[in-house]
Formats: sequence, structure tokens, C-alpha cells
Amino acid sequence: MFSSIRSKLIAILIILGVIPLLVVGYLSYRSASDALLSQTKEQLGNLADKTAQQIDNFFEVAEKDIDLLSNFPFIQLSFLQFEFGQRLDTVKRLIEDYEKKNKYFKRIHLVNLQGKSILTVPESRKDTLADFKATDWFNSTLNKGMCLSGIIKEDSFSSSAIMLAKLIYDFEDKTKPVGILAFEIKLSSFTSFVASLKIGTQGYAFLLDEHGYMIYHPDQSLRLKRTFIESGDAKLKRLITKMQLGERGFGDYLFKETVKYMVFTPCRVKHWSVGITLHRSELMAEIYKLRRRMITFSSMIIGLILFVSFMFVKSITNPIRQLINGARAIGGGDLDQIIKIESSDELHGLAREFNKMAARLKGSVQEILELKTFNDDIFRSVTSGIITVNREGELTSLNRSAEKIVGCSWEAINSSGSKNIPVKINEILNLLKKTLAKKEKIQNQKLEVSSKEAGEIVFVEVNTSLLNDGSGKIIGAIADIRDITRRKRMEELMVRVDKLTSLGELSAGIAHEIRNPLAGMKTSSQVLKKKLKSTSEKVLIDGVLSEIARLNKIVTDLLNFSRPSPPLPAPVDIPVILEKTLDLVTEKLNKSNIRLIRQYDQNLPQVMIDREQMQQVFLNLLLNAIKAMPEGGILTVSLRMIMDQSRIKDKITESYDFLFPNENKFIEISFKDTGLGIKEENIPRIFNPFFTTDPNGTGLGLSIVHKLLEKNNSYIYIDSKEGNGCNVTLIIPVADKMMK
Repeated sequence: MFSSIRSKLIAILIILGVIPLLVVGYLSYRSASDALLSQTKEQLGNLADKTAQQIDNFFEVAEKDIDLLSNFPFIQLSFLQFEFGQRLDTVKRLIEDYEKKNKYFKRIHLVNLQGKSILTVPESRKDTLADFKATDWFNSTLNKGMCLSGIIKEDSFSSSAIMLAKLIYDFEDKTKPVGILAFEIKLSSFTSFVASLKIGTQGYAFLLDEHGYMIYHPDQSLRLKRTFIESGDAKLKRLITKMQLGERGFGDYLFKETVKYMVFTPCRVKHWSVGITLHRSELMAEIYKLRRRMITFSSMIIGLILFVSFMFVKSITNPIRQLINGARAIGGGDLDQIIKIESSDELHGLAREFNKMAARLKGSVQEILELKTFNDDIFRSVTSGIITVNREGELTSLNRSAEKIVGCSWEAINSSGSKNIPVKINEILNLLKKTLAKKEKIQNQKLEVSSKEAGEIVFVEVNTSLLNDGSGKIIGAIADIRDITRRKRMEELMVRVDKLTSLGELSAGIAHEIRNPLAGMKTSSQVLKKKLKSTSEKVLIDGVLSEIARLNKIVTDLLNFSRPSPPLPAPVDIPVILEKTLDLVTEKLNKSNIRLIRQYDQNLPQVMIDREQMQQVFLNLLLNAIKAMPEGGILTVSLRMIMDQSRIKDKITESYDFLFPNENKFIEISFKDTGLGIKEENIPRIFNPFFTTDPNGTGLGLSIVHKLLEKNNSYIYIDSKEGNGCNVTLIIPVADKMMK
């Protein structure tokens, strides 16, 4: 074993230097560990005591609050008001103000002595006249006057709560109970004290009740459960038992194969216990650091010994190390690496061959990179969308133009996996799979794609073909997709303009020819009515006059459509006009059970429009939205400044380029409802005069809207699907741009 001087010297130095160093280090490590455990136990105990005190203080304050609120006369009289069928608006406002100032409530209930909820804030349909008669906290409150319940578990931790309830007595007779005031307190209100504790990087605090259920734990899967004990050892079970008994203590245990230390202390108000846990590795971090330093120091001594012992092998190890480093660099992609060995032996020849191999490899890689870069530049820069699949029909690439068209990035698809590919891309993939299966091209296939970027429907044209390698072998398929939305919008607009122009001229002539006979009929009927004496005959004449008035209104609408009065544009504030129009339909919205949501940008510029005509446009669109929601719903009115000209310009076609001066600023107004929507076959006809699905309508509303917007240099487009509501968007240039 000690046949050489080198081995003997190493053995002596280890016996005289390393072993004493290791013994001293071990004793120091043990002393420091014991001292740190004692100090940590005291610090964590103080922290647990403080947290338990915060929880106790929270419930004491809540009890004072409920005691104060229950003595309010409005609260005491509310039960009498409820019995007489009176509204509880005053007490509701009082409780709502109180609830807004105290964010730790989930809900506040007023419960009569029969267990029925007469008022709940925040109001919820399922809480109206809710029955609490069978609940423990209700019966306990009736018996004791006040009750702080245990955890009332719901479907999740966030919906679970604690009930704090107190009897309310009659305003005049303080011995006669009339009801109960109940605070439904969110668990997060008091568990936040525990959740806020950050002990190192892996330590945490938890809250346990007297039955062993975990009220709060950073691991959400353990909350409101007892099963966590099964993941620990016998020590953990003993510690949990002590916590349930309300004891204060400290100990170590094994949980999920991890050694931890825990300090726990009880709460006074509730029979709960606050526990603070710290990983052994983090607790012993400083000791481990000392140990590492000792190991480093010992390693340096051993390294010095080895350096002296192995000095003579330097002439061999250096060339070998150079070869290893050079080979590693070449393997890592550093093809400029040159291995230099000064010796003239076989190692020098090996280094020379390595250098030749690196030079040849560098030339080949450079050619491949240049070709790949060229292909990537083409793929990235081409204006058409490109999508490719392999022979199995799996998506392999998606260029930037395709990402913009389908509204989904290649990175998002890669990260979500093939199972979460958007539906519209799947339609294109199905065409590519069909191409692979039949080995035939697909030309001019038109699809509708929901674009996330624009938030609307875009129309695309798809052409597919097979993808071959250099030898002609089929390696997949490729799809060329082009956005034809603007072209389709232009075609629809031109057809619409032609129809409206022709119909406008025809309507003007018809209206003029009908109006004069109507006037004569009306005059004659009025004269005839004065001469008639029979009541039944007058009723018939009144019916004739009513129908003549209805015909006259239709003729007037026709004239407004065919020859609307010239606009009188002036700089106006769109929000002002919109709010005035909304005031006109507020009663209809309320009667129709429609909730109105406003989404207005601030500091919007003025627009150059005719105030009266634009108010008529808004009124027609709002009335259409109300009719589309007979069972109620949500109407969202949005006002925003649009700076992205390209997205809007794609929608409204070249025929409206007057909207877009060099400085592209305009306002977008949106009316979005959750109503019945428009059938796909009806969308091209909605601006046609007399087209309507309303039996009582004339079908001129949207036609007049279109005319008035055209006169005011504005534009309208509609996105809708049957059953999914309707979104009507108006585009109006700002005043300062229109005036230039």
C-alpha cells in the first residue's frame, strides 16, 4: 500500500493534518447547531405568539363591531318593517356602507327568529329568504345571544367562511329579541396574518383547528383537510395532538421525506393553534456554510498535498487536457478552436488531425447556416401566410403572416401542445391532411377565421399542395393562406351602395307620388268625420285616419332615407350626445331587464358631425339592441380612441379612404348586446330598405343610419352570429383632422 514515497507522504499528512481538522470541525458544527436551534426556537415562538394575538384581536374587534351595529335603531326596526312589508332601503344602505369599509366580510345577513334571511349584503338571489334554521350557529345564537361558529365549509377554501352572529332586541323592549345580525367572515380575513409570514425561502406558517383540520396552509390541497397527517411520521402526529389540546411547544418531524422543525402556540378566542414550520436545510444554512468552508479549507490542504505528489505527471496530463478541452469546444460549436501541443510525440499528431477535422466541419456548417438563414428570411418575410405539416399531418411551422391572420403565435401553439391547437387552424390542418391523403392540390378554399389580434372574423383564402424534398419524396404538405377580408368587405359595400342608391331614387319618387294622395285622403276623411253623426261610423273614420297617419310616417321615413336633410357639422363631444341618447332609453332598458355597461376612454377629442343626425343614429341602434334582447341581457357601450389605422382600414375598404388622412386618428363607438343575433343569410340584407324581422317594423332604421353616417363621413360595420349577440361598430374621424 505504501510502496512509494508519494503514498507514504500523503498518509502522514492526512494523519497529522486532515484528521484533527475534521474532528475540530465536527465539534464546532455540533455546538453551533445546538445554539442555533435554541435561538430559532425562541424567535419562531415569539413570531407564532404575535400571529395568534393578531387572530385573537381580529375576532375581538369583529365582536365589538357586531355589538355596535346590532344596537343601531335602523337595524332593530328593520325586522318590524319587514313584517309590515316595507322596503329596507335605509338599513340596506347602512349595511352596504359598513360592508364597503370592512373588506373582511363575505356577506352580512339579517335573519328573523324563524331562520329566514330578510336581507343579505352583498345581495344574491340564492340568499333571498335563505333558511338558516337548521344551522348550528343560528340555534347557538338564539340560546347564548352571540355565537362565533367554526369553519363553514363550502366547495372551496375561498368560499368557506365563519359566522359571527348576535341577537338583536326590540328598539323599545330591550328584553325582546326580534332577529339576528350575522357576519359571514371570509377565511382570508384572518388567515392573512398567517399567510403573510415569510420565514426564509421554504418556511411557512399554518393554522389548525381543535379537530385537526387545516384551516390555512400554503399548499391549497391541504386546506380544510386532515389527510396531511398521513404524509408525516409519528412525531408529526404527536405534535398535532398537542396543538389540538391547546399546548405550546417545539419539535422536529418528517413530512413527505423532508425533515422539518415546527413551533406552535394556541389562540385564545378560538381553540385553534398557529404553527410555524422551517426546513432543516434552511435552519441549518449557516452551519452548512461553516461546514462547506471547512471542507473547502480541507480540500485546499489535500489539493496541496496532491499537487506536490503528482507534479511529475504534469508533462503527460497537460497535453491530454488540451486535447479534451479542444474536443469539448469543437463539440460545443466553437469551430475556430485550434489545439496547440509543443511536444513532438503522438499527442502532437493527434492534435494536428483534430485541427484538420475542425476546419472541414466549419466549412460544412457555414454552408448549412447560410442556406437555412436564406430560407428562414423568405419564410418570415413573405406576405402570404404559410403553414406546413409533416407526413403524419402534424403542424411543423407557421410564419409571421399566418400568425397575424389566425391570431395565434407559433410559440403559443408549441407551448400548449398539439391538443390545444385553435379550431380555425384545425380547419386548415384538415385541408392539408386531405391533400396528403389524396395527393391532390386544393385551390381557392375560403374559410372564416376568428382573429384574436383584432377580436373579429377575418376571411381567408387557402391553397394547399404537397411538400417534396430534393429527391421528390413527399415529406409533408404546405398551405398558402391569404387574408381576403378587405376584398370581401369591399364587394359587400359596393353591392350595398348600389342597392341603396337605386332604392333611394325609387323611394323618393314613390314617396312623392304617395304623399299628395294621402293628404287628399286625410282631408276628405276629416271632412267626412265632421258630417257623420253615428259613433260607429266615426270609429271607422278614425281607423282610416290612423292608417293614413301610419302610411304618412312610412313615407316620411322613406324621404329621410332617400333625401336626408344636409348635415350641419360642428365640433361636438361624442360622450355628451351618447349620454343624452342613453337617457332617452333608460326606462326601456330597465323595463327590459337589460344591464348597461359603459366603457369610455378619457379625454376623447371632438368630432365634426351633425349633432341631431348622430343622435338619431345612436337612438336607432339602441332601440334595435333592446328589441334583440326580449328576455333581458347586457348592453355594452364603448368609446375609445383608435390609433392603429391598419386594422380599421382592412375592415372598411378603399371606398372610405377619406376617413384616413396622413395623421390617422379616429374614434370607435361600439354597441355590443347579448341578444338573439343575426342569421348569417340575413347579414348582407340588413341595410336594405324594408328588410326587417320585426313584424311591427318598417325596415328603414338601419338604412337611414347608413345614409346619415355616410353624410357625416362616418362608417358602420356589424359582426353577429345567431344566438351569440351582435356588435355594431361606428368609426368617426376626429374634428381637428376633418377640419384640416
